[in-house]
Amino acid sequence: MAFDLTIKFAGEGGEGVISAGDFTMRAATYLGLEVVTFKSFPAEIKGGYALSQVRMSDEKILSQGDGFQILFAFNGEAYEVNKPLLKPGTVLVWDGPEGGDFEPEFEELEKMGVILYPVPMSKLAKEEVGAYITKNMVALGAASELFNIPIDVYKEQIVNKFSKKGQDVVELNFKALDAGINWVKNNIKKVDPYRLPERMPRKDVIILEGNEAIALGAAVAGCKVFAAYPITPATTVGNYLSEIILKANGYVYQAEDEISSMAIVIGASFSGVKAMTATSGPGVSLMQELIGLASMAEIPAVIVDVQRGGPSTGMPTKHDQADLYAAAIGGHGDAQRIVIAPTNVEENFYLTIEAFNLAERYQCPVLFLTDASLSLRAEAIPTPNIKEIQSKLINRPLITKDMDVNLDEVLRYKITETGIAPMLAPGVSPKPYAATGLEHGEDSSPRTRPDVRTAMMEKRFRKLKNIEEENQHLLEWDLGDLQEGEKADISVIAWGLTASITKEAIQRLRKKGYKIAALYPKLLYPVPVKAIEKVASMSDITLVPEANYTGQFARFIRMYTDVKPVQYNIYRGEPFIPAEIEAKIEELVGKTVRA
Repeated sequence: MAFDLTIKFAGEGGEGVISAGDFTMRAATYLGLEVVTFKSFPAEIKGGYALSQVRMSDEKILSQGDGFQILFAFNGEAYEVNKPLLKPGTVLVWDGPEGGDFEPEFEELEKMGVILYPVPMSKLAKEEVGAYITKNMVALGAASELFNIPIDVYKEQIVNKFSKKGQDVVELNFKALDAGINWVKNNIKKVDPYRLPERMPRKDVIILEGNEAIALGAAVAGCKVFAAYPITPATTVGNYLSEIILKANGYVYQAEDEISSMAIVIGASFSGVKAMTATSGPGVSLMQELIGLASMAEIPAVIVDVQRGGPSTGMPTKHDQADLYAAAIGGHGDAQRIVIAPTNVEENFYLTIEAFNLAERYQCPVLFLTDASLSLRAEAIPTPNIKEIQSKLINRPLITKDMDVNLDEVLRYKITETGIAPMLAPGVSPKPYAATGLEHGEDSSPRTRPDVRTAMMEKRFRKLKNIEEENQHLLEWDLGDLQEGEKADISVIAWGLTASITKEAIQRLRKKGYKIAALYPKLLYPVPVKAIEKVASMSDITLVPEANYTGQFARFIRMYTDVKPVQYNIYRGEPFIPAEIEAKIEELVGKTVRA
C-alpha cells in the first residue's frame, strides 16, 4: 500500500508555523518522498491564524489532499479552526498539558477515536530552552521522535538558516529540538500508526516554491530585465530573480508603481531584450493601458499575475482565480494578447519559459496567471535539463546591422500572411521605427485612414488566428481508458491550480468505475474552441470547477462555443479539495443517470 501522510502545523503568525512546515517538507524530500505543501497566513505583519501543511507520499502527489492525519496545534485558535476536521485515527499534538492557552475536549475526542499527545511547547521553550521564539523547534523535536522524521535533516536546516546569526543561535535551536525529543521519550506512549519510512534511493530533484520556479524559468528563458513594484503575493518572484539574474548580465529594478514597472518592461523589450514583470490583481488593473500599448506596438512582454482575493485590496494572501477577465479582455479597444496558466510548481517553471517563447513568437503581451496558493506551494520536481531547454528557446526575428537586407523593404509592421513581421531595435538594427500607441501604417508612421486601420487590425489579430493548432502542447488531455467513440459519463474542464486538484478527484472516480473525459488547458485566451468543443462532445454534461464567483472561464466557453457547461464555484480564499470535486461529479452523473 502506498505511503501517503499529511502533517499540518497551525498557530499564530510569528510562531514559526511556516518554518516548521518548510523544515518538515525538506526532511521528507531527504527521505526520497514526493512532497506538496499548502501554506496560508494573514495579511497582518504579525498575528492571526497561519498554517503550513505538508503532504508526503512515495507516489506522485497532485494536490494538498482532503485533510490531515497529524495536527500540531500551537494555540487555541488553531485547535478551534481545525477541530471540525479531526477524524477517527487522526493525531492531535497540542501545546499542553501546561503552559498553553487551551485544553481540548478529551472525552469527546477520545470517543471519536482521535489520538491525543500533549507537548508543552510554550513551557519547554520558555523554561528549558530559555527562548519562547523556539516553540516551533520544540514541536519539530516532538515530531521527529513521534513520527520518525530524521533529526539530522532538521539540524542541517537549522545550520543553513541560522549560522549567519552565530553559533549561539544554532545551539539554542538544537536545544529546543532536544527538549521536544526528550519530552516525548519520557512522557508519551506512541499509539498511532504513523511513521515516515526509511530513506529511499535519492531522486534527482530540486525543491522549488511556486514563485521561485517562475523566477528560475525567467532566467533560463533569457530574461534580462525584470521590473516590478512590491505586492503580495508576487513580490518574491523579484526577490528570487534578483539572486540569479545578475549572474546572467540582467537587471532587477524596483519601480515606483506598477504602471512604471510595465513601462520599463516595454522599454526594455523595445530595445531588443526579453523582459518581465510580476504583480497581482490590483497591479494588472493599473497596467492595462500599457498592456494595450504593448499590443498596439507589437512588443513582446511577459506579465505574471499571482492572483489573490479581490476586488480592491481584498484578501492579499489568499487564493483566487478571478483575474481571467482582467487578463484576457481588460483595458480599452480590441487588443491581442495571450493568457496562460500553470497547474503546479513544475509548470510554473516550464510555462514561464513558454510565456517568453509565445511573446517572442507572436510579438505581443503574454499574461501568466498563477495564484497565491501556488506561489507558496513547494514541490520536489525533476531537475531540469537547462542546456536542452535553452537549445529550444524562441527568439524574435530581429534584423541586425550585419545582415544583408534591402532597407526599403524593411517595414516593422509589414502586412504578411501570418501577421508577423521582422523586428527592429535601436542601436542594433540598421533602421529606426516608431513604437507608438497610435494606429500606424506598415512603416510605423501614424495613420487613421479607414483602409489602413482595417488592414492593421486584421494583421494584429491574424497572428493569433491559429494559436490553438500551433500550440497543442498547451492543451493537456486526460481521457483515461476511454476508447475512440466511447461515451463518457461526464466531461470536465479545469485550469490553474484547480486542474491539479481535479486530476486527483478524477483518479479516485475512475477507480470506482466512472468514465471521464478531461481537458486541462494551459492556454486560456484566445479560447481553445476546438479542444473545448471536442471534450464536451464526449458526454452529455460538462463541468467547469473554478475558484471564482462568476465562473469566468465557464462564461468564456459559453461566449466562444456552443457548449453550456455546469459551473462549480468556490470563492472562500482557499483552493478546492479533491473530495469536493469528486462529490460534485458523482452528484451530476447521478442526476444524468436518473434523467
